[in-house]
Amino acid sequence: MKKGMIVLAMVLVANLGFCQEKIGSYSSSYFEGKEYEIAASKGEKEGDYTFYIDAYSSDSSIKKITLSIDADGIVAFRESLTQAKAKYVSWSKTAKENNVSTLDKTMKDVKFKSSVAYLYGSKWQFDFSVNYIFRAKLIDNQMHLIIQNKRELVSSSNQFIKSDGFLLVFESEQEINDFISKLDIQEVITHFNKKNSKEDLFQ
Repeated sequence: MKKGMIVLAMVLVANLGFCQEKIGSYSSSYFEGKEYEIAASKGEKEGDYTFYIDAYSSDSSIKKITLSIDADGIVAFRESLTQAKAKYVSWSKTAKENNVSTLDKTMKDVKFKSSVAYLYGSKWQFDFSVNYIFRAKLIDNQMHLIIQNKRELVSSSNQFIKSDGFLLVFESEQEINDFISKLDIQEVITHFNKKNSKEDLFQ
């Protein structure tokens, strides 16, 4: 099992360092409109794609943190985001109608899990089993959807290298929709097919 984790870490390091290509970005008004990159890589097998989604680091010592999600996982992530959006919209409406000004509630039935990579010093560290939590929180009377890790991240190669984790924060239904739209596996397939067709010109 440990050997398998080491091999997987080596593959992810290679992808994070050299093979991934930017396919888009998303922004968060909560973080003053900061842009976060979304990249992808293509594996050897047909349909073997991985998304790399940069996020806000909750840990000041970690300058870069990335969600690593394969093609099957990205479908599940989109479903979880859609489920969370529905609750976000419903709870926003309920809060306004009932003049609720304080709320911080976890969406217990919305779940997701993936690998997360974080740059510690000059080296990438990996936690291969990170459970997410989805929260609705009122901040200055504006409902926010917050997505974060359930527990602290622990490096698979060194249990003493840890991170507080990541945050995704959206403050409108439109922001959530925009983010979901960027996680499109067909766009990634098209991107790499176009790249391959251009490379074929120079055989």
